[in-house]
Amino acid sequence: MKSAPNLFLLAAAALVVTATTVSCSTEKPGKPNPAPSASQSAAPSSENKEVFADLDSCEMLRDVTRTLAYEGYKPETLESDNGCRATKARYGNVSLYFVGNEGIGKLNPSQGTKTTVQIGGREAVQFSGDGGRGSCYIGIAVTPNARASVTLTLSDGSNEQSCADGMVVAEAVAPKLPRGN
Repeated sequence: MKSAPNLFLLAAAALVVTATTVSCSTEKPGKPNPAPSASQSAAPSSENKEVFADLDSCEMLRDVTRTLAYEGYKPETLESDNGCRATKARYGNVSLYFVGNEGIGKLNPSQGTKTTVQIGGREAVQFSGDGGRGSCYIGIAVTPNARASVTLTLSDGSNEQSCADGMVVAEAVAPKLPRGN
């Protein structure tokens, strides 16, 4: 029986090695966030890190949605380490992320429709239905390699409604974002 724990450890080690050597996309279902290519830097440049250094996603999301009856603001880390999600009873949820290592140019929908838009004088992209029915993802350019993103998902509703409501939040966020190079 002494060899059984050793076999377990050997099997666990093999799984770890296999998991780290298999090339997988870091794409999250319903989120337009491509896996980094070999030419992309794994770590954000110091310029991109600094562009969001003084911003807290939950603080800004609270500020721009305070009159919209959202509650339960919670930090989350799906797109970056500076994200926040809030919910609205019987309506849905909204999230805001500051992504310092990827601009809007590399975003592509996993489903849904991509549209190029302007928000507050900034280049932006909108993905209607990318997270399924009743969802909208909006990426707002801050620098060529940094973005803010707003995702709005309805409990029950259309992609058009989620994008209209998401644009209200994105338009409130845009003037509060730093101006990058």
